[in-house]
Amino acid sequence: MVEDEDAEQIASRAPFMLALLGFVPFAVLTGAQFVPGATLAQTLGLTALNVYAAIILSFLGGIRWGMVVNAPDQQAVIPVFLLSVVPSLWAWAAFFAPGPWGFVMYAIGFAAMGWWDRALVARGEAPAWFGLLRVTLTLLVAPTMLLAALSRII
Repeated sequence: MVEDEDAEQIASRAPFMLALLGFVPFAVLTGAQFVPGATLAQTLGLTALNVYAAIILSFLGGIRWGMVVNAPDQQAVIPVFLLSVVPSLWAWAAFFAPGPWGFVMYAIGFAAMGWWDRALVARGEAPAWFGLLRVTLTLLVAPTMLLAALSRII
């Protein structure tokens, strides 16, 4: 018989692998910004990175919405519904921000969502693996966004 701890570890593997695969576009598109002489690739890569960051930040808000959509007391979770749309609106503003500022905004948005998701786990409202996943991805993605911002300056 599988212990509860083992079952949680097994269940968390797929989301972790998928999440790490989801980081690949962040890494590749940001890394492309620092390849000498690849101007067209850099321009297209930066546009693709901007779109991808907006989609993923919106997705993180959707996770929060999805976590409370079946809550027994819908009145009690209205604040979560309201806050869960903020990442999408923040991403939309970041998408249109000039120069490096959009990527700085993405870094702030990803860091804020990482903190919020970690707090969710600390309150016992999500499994421990989710907190580890979100901290790991926040530590990967937020600095990547800052590197993308830096690429717009140098």
